[in-house]
Order: sequence, then C-alpha cells, then structure tokens
Amino acid sequence: MSQRSARRLKQDGVSADGSGGVPAAGPAHDGEMPEAATDPDAALDRVRAVATTVAELVPGPDLALDDLELAGRGTFVSCFDVDTAAFTAAALSNLAAGVDALDRDRVVALFSGRIEVDGEPVPTWADLSGTYRTATGGFIQFHCNFPNHADGVVRRLGCEPTRDDVQRAVLDWDPDELEAQLIADGMIAARMRTLDEWADHPHAVATADLPLITVERVGDADPRPLPRAGGRRLRVLDCSRVLAGPVTGMTLAANGADVLRVGAGRLPSVELCVLATGFGKRNTDLDLTETNDAAAFGRLLDGADVWIDGYRPGALAGLGFPVERAAPGSVIVQVNAFDAPDDIPAGRSTPWAGRRGFDSIVQTTTGIAAEGMARSGRDGPTPLPVQANDFCTGLLAAFAAERLVAHQAEVGGTWLARLSLLRTRNWLVGLRDPVGFEPAPVEVDESARQTVETDWGAVTAARPIGGGWATPPQRLGTADPVWR
Repeated sequence: MSQRSARRLKQDGVSADGSGGVPAAGPAHDGEMPEAATDPDAALDRVRAVATTVAELVPGPDLALDDLELAGRGTFVSCFDVDTAAFTAAALSNLAAGVDALDRDRVVALFSGRIEVDGEPVPTWADLSGTYRTATGGFIQFHCNFPNHADGVVRRLGCEPTRDDVQRAVLDWDPDELEAQLIADGMIAARMRTLDEWADHPHAVATADLPLITVERVGDADPRPLPRAGGRRLRVLDCSRVLAGPVTGMTLAANGADVLRVGAGRLPSVELCVLATGFGKRNTDLDLTETNDAAAFGRLLDGADVWIDGYRPGALAGLGFPVERAAPGSVIVQVNAFDAPDDIPAGRSTPWAGRRGFDSIVQTTTGIAAEGMARSGRDGPTPLPVQANDFCTGLLAAFAAERLVAHQAEVGGTWLARLSLLRTRNWLVGLRDPVGFEPAPVEVDESARQTVETDWGAVTAARPIGGGWATPPQRLGTADPVWR
C-alpha cells in the first residue's frame, strides 16, 4: 500500500466549523449485464484499465492506480456502462488528489443529485421541462429550468404555459423545424435521435474522434511551487453554472482548495444546483460589463491557480477575458456542451459548435435516450438513470486540473484543458455495446449522505467522494471578490 493511503477517504463530509481511445469491454449478449456490473473485483479491474488509458491524456506525476480500492456496492442500471464511466471519473479525481480509496455508494449518491431541505426533496425539473410527442411519432425535449427558457418556448409555440397546451402546440410543428427555430431563438431544445441518426449528423462526424480531454500548453511561465507545499491553499476561480463546471469546483474544494464561484446577480439560477454543487465554495457576484467589476475579476484571475470556464464558448472572451488573459503559470479548464469551434480541426462542418446544451439535451439528441427506449422496451425516451455526462465531465475536469497543477510545478508553462459533455458522451457510449435492461430507480445508500445546517435549512446531500468540505453551501453573492 502506498503512502498515499494516509490520505484516505474521510468520513466527516463538512466540518462542524465551518474517447480518448478507450477500448470497449467487449460485446455483451442482449439482456445480459457484463461481469463488471456485478463482480466487485471485475469492476475494480475494469476501472483501473479504463483509468490508465484516460490518464495518458493529461501529463502529470504517476497515479497510484495499483493502490486503488473500491468499497460499497452502488450501481447504475442502464443499457450503457454508466458504472465504469462514473467510477473511473471519480477514481481519477481522487487519485490526482492523493486519495486511493473510492466508495461506490458515495459516487451513486453524488450522481443521483438528490437534495432535501428540512426533509423535503428539492424538485429536479421545472414544470415545462421534459419530452413531448411530435406529429411524426417521435419526441422533442425542452429544457425549461431557467424561467427565460420556459418563456421562450411558450412564446414561440404561441400557447399557454401548461404542459397540456405545450403538447398540443408541439403537434402543429415539424419537429426538425421546431428544434431549429428554438435553437435560433436561444432556447434549449432537442429532437430525439437514434444512435445511427446522430452518427450521420454533420456535427457528430466532425467531433467523433476528439479525445476525451484535450491538453495544450498555451503560454510560458516558471514553475509554481505547489500551493499546499507553500503553506497556502490552491486558488480556484469557478466561473460556471448548473452541473459539470460547478462539480469541478466543488470537487477541488473537497480536496482543500479555496474555491470562489463568480456569477452575475442578473442571471437566473437553479436552487437545486446551488445546493448540490455549492459545498466548500464562496460565492461572489460580478457584472463583467461594468468597469469596476471587470477590474475586480481581473485581479481574481491574476491570483488564481486554476480558472474554471464553464460558460458557453466565447462568452468570457467576448467580455474581455480570453484564455490569454489567464495568469502566467495557471491552469485553465474549459467545459462546454457541444465543443467550441477552436476545438474542432479546420475544414470540418461544425453546425453545433458552441451550441448551448445540458446533459439531458445531449442524451436526447445523440441517441442515448432512444437506445434506452429500444433496449428496455419502453414507449418513451429512456435516458441514463442520472446526469452522468455532467458529473463525469466535472470529475474529469477536476482530475485534469489537479494533475496539470502538479505538472506545472515540475515543468512550468500555462496550461489549458478542454472537455465537453459531447466528448464524455462519446467515451461513455464507447465503453461497451448497449445491452437489454429493465429500468430501475437509483438506489442511494443513506450512509453515503449527510445533513448539514445552511441558510436554507437542514440540507441533506451526498457526502464527498474524497476529502472533506470546510463549509456547507452558501447563498450566491454573499462573498467579497477577493482571495483569502
């Protein structure tokens, strides 16, 4: 056992104080789950094998993969290999932080996204979010968790803001035309496609061979001493919303980082996401269109070790903060839905590069929900049991950040890592051939959850998969825009 075992998985949670070429597992018979789904030893071997391949995409010190241990029996029921994807992403995140133990039950609790306030579940979806039948016999999905997106869908359809009225109005449209029109309006919509339909889509063709994680040295700089070795915490500027990017920041906070989440008070937020991904963070509001706030943001960037950019590609650059504005010697991690134009080789058709999107939209438009429907025999879209693309991407981004910080301390430079929900989707789908299955609710072991007191009340959520958080979730805009 390595010396890293001294930094084992903590049990306290919050203190009182405060493809990258991954080989498939091989085809499984229809209706028969692979051995790794039921045998703990096989699951560990599978995670080690896949993690080894993913780790090669990001330079850095050797990982203690041989010392990795899995505890718990948590699992996800799906026609796709969600177990391997989730446990691999979580294991890499832990290993990069020097933690070589992983509790499967905690991973399942995290991915489930279940949050309670004073014993009452926080709703996951807004009333109009979800899938609707189309006139052609298929389905279209709207993501309406932000009020402006719900208003935009209703305005385009010219109907009342109820599910029944929206459904009747959808039947008057060609689904492809409706999808295209809503996207042009800046709304979030996706027609359900099969795996084969998506494979033929120009954007799928353009992005199919992108690695799971792209790493680039974008500037010269002297090596920075590791913050922990220098007596201070890693400084992480978290510019993200909803899930993938915020999961990255929350994971780094559990590993001991000082994470400052920057948002704008004028933007809508989803309470569930604030609670689910706010552990260990401070939250400040800055309007980058205002001179003084932009100057404050620049000072934060100058002091940051890691900059998480989880906004739509080009959004921060358009406000005067492109990658080149990062502090020399820092690490930038960019996370988006469908990849940015700069991520895709020149000469390829990229109609959806930079498009807005969320995990559920990616699952619907790229064939995951349709394949789940076909493999389970259901009569409606059957997505993954959890938002696995979001959580895996967030954990993989945390892994990349930790690893590149350590790499920078050895070789210098300023480093950029790029990830997307689409790349994670391609990796997950490629882990094994889909199999028949009987959908089942995600079973969360209560020992993998904790209850902490917050400004909202008693919040029950997942324990950290590694490390521990110094504070419970904080309300947005409650911290000053300064490093400690």
